[in-house]
Amino acid sequence: MAESTAVQTIASMAVLLVPAVAPEVARDLGIPASMVGYQIGLLYIAAMASSLVAGGLVRRYGACRTGQISMALTALGCLAVTIPHLGALLAGSFAIGLGYGMPNPSAAHLLARHAPEHRRNLIFSIKQTGVPLGGMAAGLLGPSLAVAYGWEAGLLACAVAAAALCLIAQHVRNRWDADRSPGSPVLRMPFEGLRAVASDRRLSLLAGASLCFSAIQLSVMSFMVVLLVEEVGTGLVAAGSILAASQVAGVVGRLLWGGAADRVGDANLVLIFLAVIMAAACAAVVAIGPDWPLPAVTAVFAILGLTAAGWNGVFLAEVARRSHVSQIGATTGAVMFFTFLGVVVGPPTLSFAHDAFGGYAASFSVLALAASVGGILALLARRSH
Repeated sequence: MAESTAVQTIASMAVLLVPAVAPEVARDLGIPASMVGYQIGLLYIAAMASSLVAGGLVRRYGACRTGQISMALTALGCLAVTIPHLGALLAGSFAIGLGYGMPNPSAAHLLARHAPEHRRNLIFSIKQTGVPLGGMAAGLLGPSLAVAYGWEAGLLACAVAAAALCLIAQHVRNRWDADRSPGSPVLRMPFEGLRAVASDRRLSLLAGASLCFSAIQLSVMSFMVVLLVEEVGTGLVAAGSILAASQVAGVVGRLLWGGAADRVGDANLVLIFLAVIMAAACAAVVAIGPDWPLPAVTAVFAILGLTAAGWNGVFLAEVARRSHVSQIGATTGAVMFFTFLGVVVGPPTLSFAHDAFGGYAASFSVLALAASVGGILALLARRSH
């Protein structure tokens, strides 16, 4: 579990390092800082593609080797981004995205084999704390290293960490990958995973719910600071502190909801509950204004962090439980395709809603609707057999 969590943390850190130092990167390359939105979009499109292929890699080469491939791509991508050229930035971002699409399918295969049934949701959730931990590392280390040594320093540090983890994992590779099938075709697995999701109504509904939830998750992260600064009148430092608090809440939420799902024995019920709280919190953001006290504003976004960034572990554990043991990697990859699709469409949709409704806070009504749809899909999944 420690290795899977470390892979997830480093991959997540790599994803967010460029946005964390975007003004410095943009200045050196002579491009607008707003271009980071296109960089993130390209990265997640690559992640969508690799998540479909990851299941085939897991079956042929093993889950540990797939994690090593992820770290190798992450290291190469980070190194490429440090080259001061727009083409290198795009190529490196694509490589980082390819690496980011692999940890969930490979970890799902490993954890499903070794995690006891009565602790599966919690163990998957512990592994998923790597996402907010990686985000926190990018936010803290990226700017600090950029000021001291240049914006490339954080990317170089991430590349070294990814390469080191890749080498360390080699010591356990033969033992962890004892169930691999060397002759298994890789390119057939994306369709096998998609067929498995399409043929299982509950998995299809869960995939749709994850699209809604991931759209909310990244939209909240992307627009929280600008909303607080421009519409609530919060200072930049205070807004950053609220963002950090929401990330900490995301770590707590993943552990809390994983334990709750194990205790009640019903992951779908927990997902429905989270959707209700997400919708209520998004609706509360619509009402936020300059007259709101800072503790109340912080509480609303902490609740969003607790829920919108806390559902992933429970969701992935349920996907693994619903999958055939030989298809866990492929099925998880296929479901993650739709999860990443939510990440790709979420922020642009919120930008469109901002223009339509005349404000960031008002546009959160769209996220409240998305949470409601996600909750309905989770409810339908719970009723499916």
